[in-house]
Amino acid sequence: MTKNRVKELSYYLFFGLMVLAKGIGLDSGVRFYYILSAAACLCLGIKLVLTKYSIRQIGAMAFLCIIAFVSYKNSGRLGIVLTVFALIGLKDMELKKLFRMGLAIYGCSFAWTVIMAKAGVIHNPLDVHMKGGTELIRWGMGYSTGNVFHVSYFILAVFLCYTWGKRYDVRRMLALMAGNLAVFLFSLSYTGVIVTTFFLLMYFYGVKRRELSLAERILFQLPLPLCLIFSFGGPFLLDIPLMQKVDAMLQARLSFSAYYLKNQPISLFGARMRDIPFFWVIMDNGYVYIFMTFGIVVFALFCAGYAVLIARYSGFSGRKGRGEQKEAAGWDRSAGRERLPELSIIFSFLLYGIMEQFISNAFMNLSLLFLGEVLFGAEGEENIYTEKEHTAKEEKEDSAWPKGRQWAYYIGAGAAIAAFYLAFVPAKEFVRVPLDSLLYVDAWSAEVSATAAAGNEEYTKKELKELMARCQSLVEGTEAMQEAIREAGLEGKLSAEEAAAAMEYSIPMSVYNSGKYDRFRIRLLELYCGIGKEEYARLMEEIIRVLEQQPEEASYQADADSVYQERIAKSFGEDRIEHMSGEKEYFVEKDGNIVRMEHFRNGIFYGIAGMILLGSLHFIKKRVG
Repeated sequence: MTKNRVKELSYYLFFGLMVLAKGIGLDSGVRFYYILSAAACLCLGIKLVLTKYSIRQIGAMAFLCIIAFVSYKNSGRLGIVLTVFALIGLKDMELKKLFRMGLAIYGCSFAWTVIMAKAGVIHNPLDVHMKGGTELIRWGMGYSTGNVFHVSYFILAVFLCYTWGKRYDVRRMLALMAGNLAVFLFSLSYTGVIVTTFFLLMYFYGVKRRELSLAERILFQLPLPLCLIFSFGGPFLLDIPLMQKVDAMLQARLSFSAYYLKNQPISLFGARMRDIPFFWVIMDNGYVYIFMTFGIVVFALFCAGYAVLIARYSGFSGRKGRGEQKEAAGWDRSAGRERLPELSIIFSFLLYGIMEQFISNAFMNLSLLFLGEVLFGAEGEENIYTEKEHTAKEEKEDSAWPKGRQWAYYIGAGAAIAAFYLAFVPAKEFVRVPLDSLLYVDAWSAEVSATAAAGNEEYTKKELKELMARCQSLVEGTEAMQEAIREAGLEGKLSAEEAAAAMEYSIPMSVYNSGKYDRFRIRLLELYCGIGKEEYARLMEEIIRVLEQQPEEASYQADADSVYQERIAKSFGEDRIEHMSGEKEYFVEKDGNIVRMEHFRNGIFYGIAGMILLGSLHFIKKRVG
């Protein structure tokens, strides 16, 4: 194996491992992610050792690496280092080939993640949100949130479009648009569906437009400054009604940015965010995230790099012939040429940056690779496909895919599968949703006072928890719970085991804050959709009466008249869901619109899966044949 071949394979392994990590939904904090990152860095080390760099490129590499490591040390975020590694390793690499390899890995990992999540083999995160005035489930489909699921599809679309190049046509655009809508059916990510639609249309414009006018070139310089103005100006204009509406549409992203910009330290080389009041106050703006997390220097380099990149790709690169001079020096092969497809990718990621923080990661923000190409682009002609070689490969691949009439058959088969499922497979009575995925849960609560024993003025936290555990054992005893159910008139509707599963025991935050451990709280969560609120109230009153009947030496006092209803919210209040006891895994039954939507989604999923399976079998048969 030649030195150049080893060099190429080393970088492909580095890039492939990191793309695989993102494709299966891994992120920092997951052990397997760090294992893959370590293996990838080892491969990159081999690539760097075997690659020749000019003095200027070595200086640029050293400069970027020093800044990246300092920012990593200050922020604790490994992504900045891996991104710089991805850029400096691009020397002598060809982007088209890299994207083809990335497409194969990312496409397979994306499909595997979605299928395994749907089958229940891996965790399928979800959130129950109010959409269009009704409760609906937003599925992560193996990724951390519905938004990340849609981001992952967007990245897959970028891989596909850049690999297709000029073969991207109306049919391919419509196919990806259909996929965009199918993903939205599960993710319910408005930002995702909007940005993906923008990209698919913009890329179509990019591959069909032959040459830019002067007005277009000037217009193309505006997206970056507009994104920056919105990201850093918007948070300080929230007293304007229009900006308040925009903030509401963006799920309070401007408000969250305002908190970080006003309350967290701003540094040259990054910092860790401290004393964040609530876990849900996150930086969902990529520009603010880079500025606050990695510091002013990294942010300035990020903006300057994109400004230069956009100017070069839109044709503002100096007098004619200058590009050829730089090409001969091996510094920039793109100077002097308009690259509209690349610009469409850049603008789409910049737009996503005002709504998501991932734009600092080169394995998700693929447009960062174009920066690496400008700085450390390919020099070795032996590593670059000729146009003829590209065409031959692409024609062979195109001939293997089903044609128009064949696709019509497969689409019809998918529609038939979906229709059969919806018509003949009965919908479930209810859907079980993990409690921590909800924005709120209704409950019936009562506080139980702890009676100190003789000679002991007050309880310690440990003693109060022991008392609470004894109370739980009494309440959830089969005989006591059956008696409460019988007195509440719920026999036949609720078992003692189900009632016990809906009980929650915790110490109020006000008790923790006061340091006086004199009471705890009992909650009956409304988990089951077949029981009304009045029935829950009666059951809770009967449960408290069980405690009232205990002898005086029981060390606690309860009053059935003190039962009250509350809505426990995930995002506000002293007693949020995350403060509950973690000893149980609560599930809430949801019926109505949620059940109907899940039945419809299942039908669509199986229809799409059938259509893709038939098309893939056709492709494999043609390629093998």
